Amino acid sequence: MKIKSCFLALTLGCSVAAHGQTTASNRPQPSGKKSATASALAPEKTPVRMRRIWLSLTMSTVYDSNLDHDQASLNSFGFVPSVGLHYRDNPEKPNFEADYEVGLHRYTNSDIYDRVSQNLELAYRKYLGRKWQARTTGVVSLKGSSEDRDVDNEYVLEQQLQYRFNPANRLRFYGAYRVKRYPAPDIEKNAVDPYFGARFDHRLAQQRRWEVSYRYDKNRSAGVKDRYVRWTYGALFSTPVRRSLRDLLTLELRYAPRLYARQIKVDGSRVARKDQRWVFDAVYERPLSTDVRMAFNYRYETRSSNDVEKNFNSHLLGVTFGFDWWK
Repeated sequence: MKIKSCFLALTLGCSVAAHGQTTASNRPQPSGKKSATASALAPEKTPVRMRRIWLSLTMSTVYDSNLDHDQASLNSFGFVPSVGLHYRDNPEKPNFEADYEVGLHRYTNSDIYDRVSQNLELAYRKYLGRKWQARTTGVVSLKGSSEDRDVDNEYVLEQQLQYRFNPANRLRFYGAYRVKRYPAPDIEKNAVDPYFGARFDHRLAQQRRWEVSYRYDKNRSAGVKDRYVRWTYGALFSTPVRRSLRDLLTLELRYAPRLYARQIKVDGSRVARKDQRWVFDAVYERPLSTDVRMAFNYRYETRSSNDVEKNFNSHLLGVTFGFDWWK
């Protein structure tokens, strides 16, 4: 079996302590044609023969200063190996894509998040002329989500619509219907959590790019305690670090205020709980060879709330190695 690389989705997100498995709205989309300036200034890459079917292996190690995201600040080391199987009907310009991944999660100082997670994603893309592109995605995630430190099963059906103004600028709209299911005794967390949003992507010379995004979701849980609306604002910048090595640095900042249906006591009065969360991510990605990639990740996360018991700060450091095997 000869190893070839097409691309690698380096996801420290397969770890509960880091991200959780990535949903379709966050996966990279086809880049399309580059402008003449961008093509001329982009670092030269070794030609790679694309394939339809391949296997991937990732191994992630993380340190989290606050595994439970609470004031106790329980620190933990985690190890998450995962194996994936990937298929594209056309390696250069696919219409149908299928990805399956299974991961083993283990952490020190706590066994709450120890589990085997599975993630299946199916996507169909339709090109509507030169400017428009539609993408329909279905995701089944079993024990794979880590949002708010919940390990649940999620089922998502998402529709995206992308408009390409020119080779450098793209605007994407998306909406999804998401169902969350929890084991006993947390069945009151069972919820329908639809969301919609938009993302604008601008590509610069020398493979740099930036994007801004907005997302709104409303978590309608069975119990009042976990009902909320959330607004998420994001900004991202990505740039090569050393062109000769094709290293890549990605910086991302997200701000997510949240308003709960439940009420709490503040200074003797009952008011709705309000949270504000900031997340900063930095990922440095480097190819070690044609077949192997390595990534370093740092995340700082903080939450302030009018419920003072919900305030926390968290630092996370992670290292991921990724491999691709072609048949």
